Amino acid sequence: MTSDYASIISQSLNTLPVGICIIRKDHTILFWNRTCEVWTGISPDRAEGHILEDIVPQFGKQHEKSRLDVVFKGGGPVVLSSRFHPRIFPLREDAQNEGKYQKVTISPVIFPGEGVQAVITVEDVTEVTEQVFRYRKIKDQVACELEEKRLTQKALEMALSKLNNLSSITRHDLVNSLTIFEGYLGILQDMNLEEKIRNYLGKMKESTLAMKQHITFASDYQEMGNVAPSWFHVESLVRNACTGLIFRNIVIETNTGDLEILADPLILKAIYNLLENAVRHGAHTTRITVTSVQNPDSVTLILEDNGSGVPNDIKGRIFNKGFGSNTGLGLFLTREILGITGMQIIETGTPGRGARFEIRIPAGHFRYPKE
Repeated sequence: MTSDYASIISQSLNTLPVGICIIRKDHTILFWNRTCEVWTGISPDRAEGHILEDIVPQFGKQHEKSRLDVVFKGGGPVVLSSRFHPRIFPLREDAQNEGKYQKVTISPVIFPGEGVQAVITVEDVTEVTEQVFRYRKIKDQVACELEEKRLTQKALEMALSKLNNLSSITRHDLVNSLTIFEGYLGILQDMNLEEKIRNYLGKMKESTLAMKQHITFASDYQEMGNVAPSWFHVESLVRNACTGLIFRNIVIETNTGDLEILADPLILKAIYNLLENAVRHGAHTTRITVTSVQNPDSVTLILEDNGSGVPNDIKGRIFNKGFGSNTGLGLFLTREILGITGMQIIETGTPGRGARFEIRIPAGHFRYPKE
């Protein structure tokens, strides 16, 4: 290799942002570039002509030394990853963060008349490595938080299960006691008692019935959201909901085609409440119709009757808990059930002509399977 050629190569290698060290087979350093000097504080005059292990002691260890032997015996390039070998080349005492983590590559090279030599390339991978460490730390923290959340969720589920069981047992016992109490009230009412006492007994029986209805409401409310929403065929829902003596003289027409809605399993209870409300509070209701209107981003399910309707001054309160002439819970529960899957309900009927309930079903929560 001519001196001019060697000079050109030397100048080129000194401009690279990576450390370059070239050694002979006997590990004598032939070249030590400017980046190596900046990182280590060791000048080319101190390094070149000396044995590699004296300048970079890490190569005196068995593992690194064996990597050099592999290269000189005809093997391919060897990479010493920063993961297992954080720093091979020493850093100067006043070095900041540069070169803290290094990726070292040892590659064989043959120069004319020089035989096999090894080029050791040193890359500063500190920033990338520390980013990886930060990512792993965040990943571990997230994993830890997820595990804590899972354990907390499991504990909450166990506590909720116990509370539900306790509530169920308590409600069952209360209903049994109220049923017995109601039976005794019925016996007393059949006796030949004073009219005033009979009136008191009647009020007590009404209160007993109200308590049983509140217990039923508590049971329904507890079940809301416990089971994943499912698809329900609207016409089938209406057909299954309008059973019972209260509907025996009512004509119920449904015209919703194959419309299906995604709802909580208690949707049957919600539809029943709306139908029952039309009969109980409609005074002279004889017909209920159920239709649907498809909008650009939703479907509106409409339940309307030919009863007395809802007075304008109470339209905004009929869905409030406790409002109404009966228990005041039916329409409140209906709104809550519908809200689980994003449905909204309003009353838009005309007083004196009948009630009209409109249920807005958002996109993704309705479908027409046959289309």
